[in-house]
Amino acid sequence: MRYLDLVAGVTTAHGEQVAVAGSGRHIRFDELHDRTGRLGAALRGLGLQPGDRVALLAANEPEYIEVQAACLRSGFTLVPINVRLADPEISFILSDCTPAVMIGGRTQHARAAALAAQNGTVHTFGLGAPSTVERYEDLLAAAVPDGAADPTDPALTVLVLYTSGTTGRPKGAMIDRAAFTARVLVNCAELKVGPTDVHLAALPMFHIAAFLAYAHTVVGARVVMVPEFSPQACLATMSHEHVTTTVLVPTMLGMLLDSPELASMPPRDLRQIVYGGAPITPRLLARALDELGCDMLQQYGMTESGASTVLRPVDHDLQDVQKLSSAGTEAVSFEVAVVDDSDRPVPPGDQGEVVCRAPSLMSGYWNRPDATAEALRGGWMHTGDIGYRDERGYLHITDRRNDMVITGGENVYPREVETALCEHPEVGDVAVLGMPDPTWGQVVTAVLVEPAPADDVLEQWARDRLAGYKVPRRWVRVGELPRNATGKVLKHELRAMLGG
Repeated sequence: MRYLDLVAGVTTAHGEQVAVAGSGRHIRFDELHDRTGRLGAALRGLGLQPGDRVALLAANEPEYIEVQAACLRSGFTLVPINVRLADPEISFILSDCTPAVMIGGRTQHARAAALAAQNGTVHTFGLGAPSTVERYEDLLAAAVPDGAADPTDPALTVLVLYTSGTTGRPKGAMIDRAAFTARVLVNCAELKVGPTDVHLAALPMFHIAAFLAYAHTVVGARVVMVPEFSPQACLATMSHEHVTTTVLVPTMLGMLLDSPELASMPPRDLRQIVYGGAPITPRLLARALDELGCDMLQQYGMTESGASTVLRPVDHDLQDVQKLSSAGTEAVSFEVAVVDDSDRPVPPGDQGEVVCRAPSLMSGYWNRPDATAEALRGGWMHTGDIGYRDERGYLHITDRRNDMVITGGENVYPREVETALCEHPEVGDVAVLGMPDPTWGQVVTAVLVEPAPADDVLEQWARDRLAGYKVPRRWVRVGELPRNATGKVLKHELRAMLGG
């Protein structure tokens, strides 16, 4: 076998241990192995061939792992879909990847059936006890595992992850078996996962955070699914299941720390929190280290590459602000560089585009040959992120290339301005973007979540820390910032709200 099977090997040693828990179910490794084989045989029985797509519209439910494991083992392509998307957005994805099968989660039966019918998907099944579509459990019960029918080609696409679409239509990043294997093993190595771990899957499994769950499965650890994040539910689950690891975006981490239940239900077994997906303030990170008392590990990466750099627990020194504000150094198996517009490396301290290469890179974008060629030119994934290396080699991300504001001919990186504003003790959440202006081309605009200090107070705060041209000229206040499921601010929605 030239790729990683998520459950076949581990079942021998850990067959009677619980592999996954959630939705009132506990599935052992030997059961998971059997169900994975049954699903592969069942999909072949429906006429699917290697490479055919299987769409999964579900929250974090225990069947998620077996659906992915079956697609990996039997050569099908899983397309996990964000349940928070609007129906037209899901229809775009379905029309783009044309799945042969749709599987709907416990709260998505009717929606999955309607979307499948609209987009020509022939077979629809529902998890749990559906009344409007065929039962997923009946599909498995009627099948017999047939390992001899499973293909071995490592180049088969096993997963298509649609990008979050923060700047427009999402693209489907294709991940083949070899890259899938690499992503799982990188997480095994960096997180130091073992069979006694219990992982809380609090981030959506349609996100690259799923690879942290798979890294636990492949070594015999338990994965506990929560269908939707709330700090109260997570703290209760951490206590009941003796959770040792989890992954959170900074917004979720802040909610956890602010939860009144933290004092009565401290996560005593928690040894490590992985965080990423959005910038984190030093204030929040210091609180987490102090109040939770566990290791913190930051991952920086993207859908197309997986986690390319890591800020490891040993790097979390509150006295070393430069290191703490970085994205760390290369993850296992990665090469990372900062390059200019001609793809030439720039010296330490100079800003440029962050590029990376590793066995875990996507093979391309689904149906997007031009976008693939542009993103993977020269064999490097061009992230679109702007950053620099400091003198010790730590990578610092300053902003997204497409988010850069050009005002009066000067380049302003919104993340730098956001970081300065977030240092104010009364600023909770802020996003900075460029809005059209007849005089300056663009004007630096700060969108603040109420409550927040007065404009003149924040303007002086910014002037004390930033060049004059970087100080916001426009201040806007909102109840909350629009974010996607992984915590990234949807700046195109903000621009629409502000009329730009």
